Amino acid sequence: MRNNLEKYRRILGVKEESFQDREREQEQHWEMYDAAILAESSSDWVKAVKKWKECVNETLKQTEECRAQCVMMSQVIPEEPDTVQGLYERAADLSLSLLSCKQMCVTLVSTRPGRVSAVEDFLPLQLEHLHIAQFKAGDLKGAVETLRSLLLFYPTDSDSLSNLELYTQTVEVNTEAQETGPMQEIAKYISRALQEKRLLYFGMANLDFKFSDPDLWTPEDIVPESLRETWRAEKEKLHEKLKQGEKVEEVDDSGFYAGGPVPVVGVTITMDDQRLNGTNRVVLDGVLSQSECDRVMQLATVAASMGDGYRGRRSPHTPHEKFEGLTVLRALQLAQDGLVNQSDARLLHEIGETVKVLMDSYFRSHSVLYFAYTHLVCRSAIPGHQEGRSDLSHPVHVDNCILEPETRQCWREAPAFTHRDLSAVLYLNDDFEGGDFFFADRDAKTVTAMVKPKCGRLVGFTSGPVNPHGVTAVTAGRRCALALWFTTEKQHRDMEREEAEELWAADGKSVVKEEKGEGESALKSARSGRSQGKERSKDRERVTGRRDEL
Repeated sequence: MRNNLEKYRRILGVKEESFQDREREQEQHWEMYDAAILAESSSDWVKAVKKWKECVNETLKQTEECRAQCVMMSQVIPEEPDTVQGLYERAADLSLSLLSCKQMCVTLVSTRPGRVSAVEDFLPLQLEHLHIAQFKAGDLKGAVETLRSLLLFYPTDSDSLSNLELYTQTVEVNTEAQETGPMQEIAKYISRALQEKRLLYFGMANLDFKFSDPDLWTPEDIVPESLRETWRAEKEKLHEKLKQGEKVEEVDDSGFYAGGPVPVVGVTITMDDQRLNGTNRVVLDGVLSQSECDRVMQLATVAASMGDGYRGRRSPHTPHEKFEGLTVLRALQLAQDGLVNQSDARLLHEIGETVKVLMDSYFRSHSVLYFAYTHLVCRSAIPGHQEGRSDLSHPVHVDNCILEPETRQCWREAPAFTHRDLSAVLYLNDDFEGGDFFFADRDAKTVTAMVKPKCGRLVGFTSGPVNPHGVTAVTAGRRCALALWFTTEKQHRDMEREEAEELWAADGKSVVKEEKGEGESALKSARSGRSQGKERSKDRERVTGRRDEL
């Protein structure tokens, strides 16, 4: 949606006053956060200090406004007598619900718009960045104050204690700076949070109240011993299960079943479900030749920045990368304008048809398969913006539902692309650093399999909750791939692709178009990919097991 708004802004005659961002008030701390990261990446420490201070203050402000909403929404005690709970129990439940709501503001404020999961330790993270920026900017007194504030969250953190010793022993630091205490607003924040947590944990231990602590920094002594005992027992039980190798097997109810034939000569199965540690996953090699990869890469170089509106803008997923995209229709239009070769635009279309045949066959499609979307995507590392980077090029997500790692649920509802059934990504190059594709557990943290991109390598999988996935940071170079999604719902087919085919037909040029059961005639003669596996086995890579462009 944000990218679409940017497109509308560039339309001739559209004025800025036509737009009203009704969410911006609640998002300002994220603008400041991104600005602070950018200032750090360019080593502008004075600006970074300014932006991090603004971010901390705005985060505290947003938290207070959220907490005020909890008070506004609090309920009155029901007048009707309750046969189970007495008046005091109901009053306690209401009070604890109010406190729980206030505590959950930590999660709401630290969740970036459009994402499901919160940034862990959001406020301590900002203080960590701030004290380092202050030290590098020469504000040693400020660095001591911020670091002492951070130590209120983690009093025994060895790195923070070492940094504090360094700061206070620095020659330039005067006595006043050495005696500087933590920020008053942070001290109040911690004190209030601890008081609320004590009451909430008491409610959990004695009143059967349900509370999920949003903070990682909560001291253990806040939690009653009875609860700690229960948690320890559960943890030991889980540890025993893991030690015995027990694993809950994911069930894919999509109706697709991996293991069908590979009906294209030269294409081999490099990794299957077993080697990818999952369900309905595959890696195929040999889908493109090197010359075909080179042609599509050339198309991407010439056309992607003029493609579908991204125009080499910063990635919607990370501020450390640029993002470019091109659809089949846009490639055709550029070819008609003489900006790219007509044959290269047609090749982009034909590659999609080949991938469709492979996916349809290998996953034994139970009904007619339609293209949902096809997108040539390039991600480029921004030079000078990679130091200390810890984010992903594309965070862990699921293609047809909204993943909620905390509950391991995946909600198949808008704004997710709920109609997507099969996903595929076809790689074009490997001359970059990072950018590995990986499958993950539903906790969005545990990596279950990694796939290294290379020319002609295709990763295919069902689009549902059994296959969370992401992309590691691209730290150098440019990573290009063709991302494709397929659906069994005709009303959700890719109309842009059909428009491109109609334009080609109008020019008197046919296009490769495959329907189920007819794919073998126009493609290379069929031969099972499994029979070729032995010939290519030594080229296979081993898997080290352990919030939609792919």
